[in-house]
Amino acid sequence: MNYTAKDISDFFNQHDSMVTHNLVAHTKFRPCRHSKQQIEAMAIDAKKSLRYALNVFSKLLYPNQSNLVVRKPHIYRPLSLVTIENIHETTDSQQTIHFNISLGNIPKHLNSTQIEIFFRHAWHVKAKQSNDVYLTEKNEYPASPSKWFGYIVKEANSSKQLAWDTNGTWDVQNTWIPNNAINTD
Repeated sequence: MNYTAKDISDFFNQHDSMVTHNLVAHTKFRPCRHSKQQIEAMAIDAKKSLRYALNVFSKLLYPNQSNLVVRKPHIYRPLSLVTIENIHETTDSQQTIHFNISLGNIPKHLNSTQIEIFFRHAWHVKAKQSNDVYLTEKNEYPASPSKWFGYIVKEANSSKQLAWDTNGTWDVQNTWIPNNAINTD
């Protein structure tokens, strides 16, 4: 049986207690007037860029011991629940392929500005993607986490195949759930 957008949202909601921030990271890829195959290639490149950026970001969180996230990822690597949007043909030249990311398990001494600076550095400077990054604390948008999780799977609601397709809405490869997180309450 294939899973649905609701299944993805419900799965993300199971890890809500670990989420501290929500982030939208736009790529440099614009699917406007490209073929489905070209857009799929863009999505693959975007996911590789995100993997790299998340690795850089994770290490920036522990500047004096950056190898902690590599040696003990189930304790120190940040939670990342990831969806990808705009991986379809369009005539809207303003749209970019972008990621919606829920973050958690981040050292408590870091504030939202510092977290955004670290992610922006990893995403824009290191991964060479767009500087268009938007970070909010968990409860800033929307009023409840379940609404956020519902929002980030909206494309899977409109196309059931995007809920379970390998190149669909949920970026499984970049989703990480630490099982021994130290920074959660």
